[in-house]
Amino acid sequence: MSDAPNATATPKKQENFFVNLLCNLALPIMVLKYASGEDRLGPVVGLIAALAFPVGYFFYDFAQRKNYNIISIFGFLNILLTGGIGLMEAEPKWVVIKETAMPLMIGVLVLATAKRKNSLLKTFLFNDQIFDVEKIQSHIDTDQKQAELDSQFKVANWLLVFSFLVSAALNFILASMIVESPGGTESFNQEIATLTWVSWLVITAPTMAILIYALWRLVKGLKKLTGLDFEGLLHEHHTAKAK
Repeated sequence: MSDAPNATATPKKQENFFVNLLCNLALPIMVLKYASGEDRLGPVVGLIAALAFPVGYFFYDFAQRKNYNIISIFGFLNILLTGGIGLMEAEPKWVVIKETAMPLMIGVLVLATAKRKNSLLKTFLFNDQIFDVEKIQSHIDTDQKQAELDSQFKVANWLLVFSFLVSAALNFILASMIVESPGGTESFNQEIATLTWVSWLVITAPTMAILIYALWRLVKGLKKLTGLDFEGLLHEHHTAKAK
């Protein structure tokens, strides 16, 4: 009887990738590019309208899934800061500072939480939405295995930090090259739109490559430590979908 809750437990509702992409990327870019001119919404209203989509999505997604993480929070803060820079008609250097500081701050938090039970590494990579954490932990039954697992986590943690450093460096370069106009102008909105899609294309590839390598290396280490195959490491709702 005690196993019944686990057997009937359902995984958390997954985020809709396409709705995320539409609200956080496509619609804001379209509004900034084509609806924020003086003959349409205007720079200020256009900026507010564009940012309303990702802000609205943040609250909608939270209401639907009752889930949030450091990335979603920093993403939400990033949107608010972009709006603030635009509305205060601030110099473009503040966009460069913001774009660089955000991934750097997350990288610092990854380091700061490295030795905690609820570290950001475990939030991003080693979590119960991907892995059957309880089963894996049950196979780490000696001090030597635990030490080896901690070593695996340490390497993965540094790879995660490196991905945010790469993101910060690329953000700095792109923002410095693209954003040249002060906030509150049509040119500023156009440049933010360009920065948004260029950043997504340029930064996603290298950072995802690092994260995929970190995950691959972690899986390889877990298989060796636990004796489980790849499916055995995964949370049961992933294997159920495969069947």
